Amino acid sequence: MNKDFTLKFPFFYGWVIVAISLIAMLIAYGIWWSFPVFYVHILNEFGWSRASTASIFTLGSVVYGFGSLLAGILVDRFGPRRLLPIAGLLIALGCWINSLAVEKWHFYAAYGIFMGLGVICTGFVPMTATISNWFTRKRGTALGIGLVGNVSPPLLAFPIQYLIASLGWRTSFMVLGATALFLIAPLTAIFMRSRPQDMGLRPDGLLAENESFLYNDKSALIAEKKTEIEKDWSLKESMQNFRFWLIFGVIYTLGMGAGIIMHHLVALAVDLGHSESLAAFVFSLAGIMAAMGRLGGFLADRLGREVTLTIVTWLFVLSATSLLILINTPQVWPLYIFAITFGLGGGLSSPAIGAGSADIFGGKSFGAILGFINIGYGIGQGMGAWAGGAIFDRTGSYQWAVITAFPLFILMSIFFWVAAPRKFRRELAKGN
Repeated sequence: MNKDFTLKFPFFYGWVIVAISLIAMLIAYGIWWSFPVFYVHILNEFGWSRASTASIFTLGSVVYGFGSLLAGILVDRFGPRRLLPIAGLLIALGCWINSLAVEKWHFYAAYGIFMGLGVICTGFVPMTATISNWFTRKRGTALGIGLVGNVSPPLLAFPIQYLIASLGWRTSFMVLGATALFLIAPLTAIFMRSRPQDMGLRPDGLLAENESFLYNDKSALIAEKKTEIEKDWSLKESMQNFRFWLIFGVIYTLGMGAGIIMHHLVALAVDLGHSESLAAFVFSLAGIMAAMGRLGGFLADRLGREVTLTIVTWLFVLSATSLLILINTPQVWPLYIFAITFGLGGGLSSPAIGAGSADIFGGKSFGAILGFINIGYGIGQGMGAWAGGAIFDRTGSYQWAVITAFPLFILMSIFFWVAAPRKFRRELAKGN
């Protein structure tokens, strides 16, 4: 696509980037987050302990986390147009290996090597870096819409459960692999671009050659000021800043708390006498609510990153409380409360954290910086998935696993307030 084409395009091409990001992540994370649905069937077929079976996803999450740095470096160097089709192929190969698995190490290879790397290279780090390149003053809003793709996948749990019931879990993996290959690869190869400058544009749709007439409001001027004063951080420089490690802590505690809860949700509900279909439906409902939460990404622009993440924290606390009620009551309504609160919280978290990280560390190496930070999420999520299973194996209940999530969510909020992305936004507004 050349510059003449972009001048005739009916709207800013950055929104095409947002849409393709959403679709690619919806497919990749839909497959990734279907593990809790497959988990029950794998347990039934092989009879392994819950901790050892959950360790399949733990390994995948660790690779996903450490692969974040690689994904960030690769998207900075080669761009999403080259990286994402290869990632789609890796996800497909992982699914097909799962469909043929007869030993635990087969699942380790599928999730730990192919799917872990494929999903992270299609996921949060490359997409956040790419979308942040295309938007400045509407960054929170754009990230909120684009990152719908990495929280909506739980809504696919119900149709995937139906697919498993109709075709069996092995054939279902085959179908999911084909979906990844034949949708992610062509869409991203055709439509994705790294930066607006590649198409003769500037962030938010300002034309590079004739932009002065577009500066008709204060927010546009602030956006241009940001481009002038923002420090172009390298990964090495960012790692010497205490805020880098605070954001790392935010991501780690978020990942561990979510890993403890989400990867055992279906098993928890089934243990309490609820059907697999109901549990999968609740998992899907959480995805719908997460999508709604993502669309609230504009709150990160309006209220500030820290206030938004504080709202997220209390939504997570309410969700964990609802699970404790569920464990101690035969009623179904706590499951729906969980889906609403956890979904909304998960949806709002990434726009706030992603935009806040870009406020502090934005620049040409932001992909690598965010990639290293996101290692914390992979480690935390993997540890959480394992810990939830281990606590159940030891106590025979998920109650103490859920209780463990409370301090993690509180720490997440504290770390983010101390990191203080608001200070950088204030300085930008002053034009310093």
